[in-house]
Amino acid sequence: MSMETFLVRTMSDTVETDIQRVFTITNEILPRYEMPPLSFAELRKIADGPFDLFLIPLIFAKEYQKDRNLPFNEAKRVEIRTHALEIARKHGFDVNPPDFIPGIEPSLKSTKEAGLRNVLMTTGGRRYKHQAMEQAGIGGYFDEIVDRDETYYAKEQGLYYLYRKHKLPRLRIILLSGTATYIRAGNNAHGCKVGGTDLEVVTAALSTEHSYNDEETLRAAQPKILIRSLNELLPALKEQNLVN
Repeated sequence: MSMETFLVRTMSDTVETDIQRVFTITNEILPRYEMPPLSFAELRKIADGPFDLFLIPLIFAKEYQKDRNLPFNEAKRVEIRTHALEIARKHGFDVNPPDFIPGIEPSLKSTKEAGLRNVLMTTGGRRYKHQAMEQAGIGGYFDEIVDRDETYYAKEQGLYYLYRKHKLPRLRIILLSGTATYIRAGNNAHGCKVGGTDLEVVTAALSTEHSYNDEETLRAAQPKILIRSLNELLPALKEQNLVN
């Protein structure tokens, strides 16, 4: 029986170059809570797609020590996201999309030609697919998009969503990300069972200057594969016998 393979790419650091915007917004949020700014190196130890998920434990550290579920507190999330949106609008981040990761279009084209189904996973909304990707001519390389409706509370949910939606007897997800929380989520989902489908997730970390987390942090999340450019992706997958 053939194996259907999805290549899931995260928007923030394997398709778009977002980390400098995160750095700017984070260091304009922190003074509002009388906290010092983070260095870029410090940020890359803790950065995550949604600002609230990594800033709530930092800003509300005492509360977080008592309640590890605090990052999922809706009031806290809205508070942080409101600050982030205000700052993003001030800088024009909400209307001017980031640049694309170098080599993204050739990577999308080559992986599609190799029989992989490209999927975009983002904690943002679907507007990015139309405004950023389709206008740039790369939207057509993606079979589908999994957005924050499916990933809002836990990144594993986005992976489970794909399994439930497609209901295939055999399905593999190759999860490509430069964010450690995504890598850990993929490892958590691997080996689970949804409906009648066994979940196979192969985690691949992309470590570049645009990755949310530095290489040390990515390695600590224990990816199955680690690459340093999109040019290395297909050779690495072939070496693991994941594509022909």
